[in-house]
Amino acid sequence: MATNGHFFNQVNAPIKVVHSNLDQEIIQITEDKLRLVLNQHIAAAEQRKAWIAPLGILVAIVIVFSTSTFKDVFFKAPTWEAIFFIAGLLSLGWLIRTLWQAHNSPTVDSLVEKIKNRSIDEQSNK
Repeated sequence: MATNGHFFNQVNAPIKVVHSNLDQEIIQITEDKLRLVLNQHIAAAEQRKAWIAPLGILVAIVIVFSTSTFKDVFFKAPTWEAIFFIAGLLSLGWLIRTLWQAHNSPTVDSLVEKIKNRSIDEQSNK
């Protein structure tokens, strides 16, 4: 065989050992049940990104506190300061809650286990 003017000899290497890892588990589930489990998983997995909104609000409120001088507009200045302080505490609480939910969000392994358990539960109810 010639490639760009070079000649290569074909080498037949003997195969000494073949390692096989072909064991399989089969999960049987109906389409509607699979759709239900997947929709629940997707909804729960989307919670992983829910921390972005409260973090953005908290950062904005911290910036307001560090750069603003509150003035009397519609409300007195201390009222505005209290409103932003309460909003900052609420967004901090929201951020902590969403970070906790993101930390406990389902994984692919938990999805597979849920599908397996659902099929086992269905068989045991018969």
